[in-house]
This record gives sequence, C-alpha cells and structure tokens, in this order.
Amino acid sequence: MSELLLRQKGRLRLMILWLLYQSPRRGIDIIDDIYKMTWGWWRPSPGSVYPLLNKMVEDGVVVKGEEDKYVITQKGIKELESIFPLNRRSNIEDAIEELEGLANFFNEAPREQVIQFKERIMSALNKIRKVVENA
Repeated sequence: MSELLLRQKGRLRLMILWLLYQSPRRGIDIIDDIYKMTWGWWRPSPGSVYPLLNKMVEDGVVVKGEEDKYVITQKGIKELESIFPLNRRSNIEDAIEELEGLANFFNEAPREQVIQFKERIMSALNKIRKVVENA
C-alpha cells in the first residue's frame, strides 16, 4: 500500500469529524464523500469506517441520530478545534493555501493516477487560470 494511502487512513477520524461538522451523514455517505474528497484515489472500506464510527460514539464525539445519520457532538467539535480553528471564514487566502496543498498532494501522487485524471485536472486549472487572468 502506498505511503499516500497510509497517511489518509491515519487521518480517517479527522476526515469523518470534518464531514460531520458540515452536516449529519450515514456511514455510506461518509465513505462516498471521502472518495470524492480524494478525487477517487481512496475509498475507505466499510470495515474501517463503521468500527471507527462505533468507537467515536463510545468516545462521545459523535452520536447516531435520525435515519441512521451520525451527528458530531460538542466534544467532537472541540477535538476538531484542537487541530485547526473552525471559526475562520473562507477567503481567498484560505483558497490559495488549499491550492498549494493540492499541488503538494498531486506532486506526491503516483504518476499513473495523475495521468488517469489529467483531463479533469487540466480543466479545473484552466477555469482558475481564466478567473485570475480576468481579475
């Protein structure tokens, strides 16, 4: 397994907390959203997500609510806040930092995966380039 995937697996708890901070989700929604967040490069298995969700319920950072959706608790929000501030508003500087992080991510990603998604990546870059050029 690649180092990139191992790092992502180590961040699964944080990713789940972040997703639940945004809105309540079912376990399958969490799996699908992580797949989307990683541009299709990682889909955590149900065998890793559901036991972790059960542990997170035991830890009191999430609760299982209506329609089997998991909801973050105040304790979960505090855990997130210990890692990064949640009260920051999104702005251009935040977006630039995220773009720089994505550039590092793509630099570390296996070349064959980058090639597989090259057209989509180039399309997104071209959209950003047009906005910046017209600014």
